[in-house]
Formats: sequence, C-alpha cells, structure tokens
Amino acid sequence: MIEKKVLIPNAERNELHGVFYFTQEEDSLEKAPILIMCHGFTGDKSEWGRFPETAKALNREGYDALIFDFSGSGENKRELINLTKQANDLESVYNWVKSKGYTRIAVLGLSFGGLTTIKANLQGLKTEVLWAPPLLLHSTEDQVDWFKDIDKGPVEIPSSGDYDPIIIDMSFVMDVANFRIRPALKKHITPTLVVQGTADEQVPFELNKKAFSLMPQDDDHKFIAVQGATHDFEAEHLQIFIKETISWLKKYF
Repeated sequence: MIEKKVLIPNAERNELHGVFYFTQEEDSLEKAPILIMCHGFTGDKSEWGRFPETAKALNREGYDALIFDFSGSGENKRELINLTKQANDLESVYNWVKSKGYTRIAVLGLSFGGLTTIKANLQGLKTEVLWAPPLLLHSTEDQVDWFKDIDKGPVEIPSSGDYDPIIIDMSFVMDVANFRIRPALKKHITPTLVVQGTADEQVPFELNKKAFSLMPQDDDHKFIAVQGATHDFEAEHLQIFIKETISWLKKYF
C-alpha cells in the first residue's frame, strides 16, 4: 500500500486536500478500480479514522481509494458550505480521478456526503455506496440548535477533529430544501447500495427505508440494515459497513 497526500483543483480554482491510497505504483499503466469517499456534514476526510481504515481494507482487496475534504471543511480554507457546492466539488474530484487514467470508479458517501453523491452528475460511474444518507428531510435536536439563528447571518458549527468550525448560512438550508430528492431517487438508475444502522438517531432507519423504496427496485439497488449501529458507528459495526461495501464493489469491478 502506498499513501500519498494530494491537492485537487475544483471548479472555483481552489485546491481540495486529499489522500490517495494506492495498491501499486502511481504511474502503473494498469489502473486498479478506485473508490472515492465523501465525508459527512461537519466531518472531514478521515471521519474519525473510519475512512483510512476503509481505504486500507480496499487496498487489501486490490482497489485504490481516495479521501478528500469538501470546500470549507477539514484542511481546506473556511468558506460557506452548501449542497450544490459539495456536488460541484465531487464532480471536480471525479473528473480529476478520470484524468489520472481511472475508468472503473465508484463513490461512497457518508451521511451528507451521501446526499451529495445523489445530487452530483457523475457520468460513467460504475456504482455508489451510501452510508446512512439523510435522503428525506427531518430535524434533530442538533440541527434545531444549529439553525435557530441562521436567518440573522452566517453561523459557525463545531467540526470534527482539531479543525476550525465550519460556516453555513441560510443558503445551506434553502439549497437542501430546493433539491427535489424524491424525483431524483425515482430516476436514480446508478447501481446503489444503502447501508443503514437500525439505532441511528440522526438518520432514522425507517425514514431511509422509505427513501430506498423510491429507488428502482431491482438487483442493482440494495438496502442493508446493520443491527444496533448508530450514526457514529465504529468497531464491529464499522467492519460490517466495510464488509458489505467490498462485497458490493466486487459485483461491479
């Protein structure tokens, strides 16, 4: 395994911090399949170690992996965050990976990164995996607290690790609200695996079951319930998420 830090240009000519996990030398003519991983809201490319652990498991199976920070998150400079900007970032990362010679590409989106994956236009994507994605609108106690003063201007929200708070304003709320998720799910033909914990309080299990029922009901769409897993799944639950992801990828790579 080879680990390398990278800077990826986005559409706004800013650079996104990322880490590549290679199974072989970077300049190899025969590119392995690759999984791009998208972190959640207030998260970063590490996701408390879950993404690097997943990347290393993928390497052992012969897949490359890329983790990165969305604009305004992680190591990147602070700027307003919203769904459209993240979707644009993902499209930039996806095209950058294609420019490196990769043709077999999949995307994994965790939580808000999953909603971002649904919104992004990723032509030729082989498959995608969504970990606990908030596909249908709902409110948690945290969100009510975050958004209570948002109509007065930008607000700062604590982020993961030792990074500075992220920044959002009313455009974040309106951007999510204006995304027509139900029609998007109904016509979402990209092969998709949804992995969801049954004890998730931030993204309710039954709500995501309902969201999944809007997708095409065929062999290219699958829903996996992880018993007892919360939104901050780790340890044995993380291993189940990883195992199911690798098993799904093998179907398409």
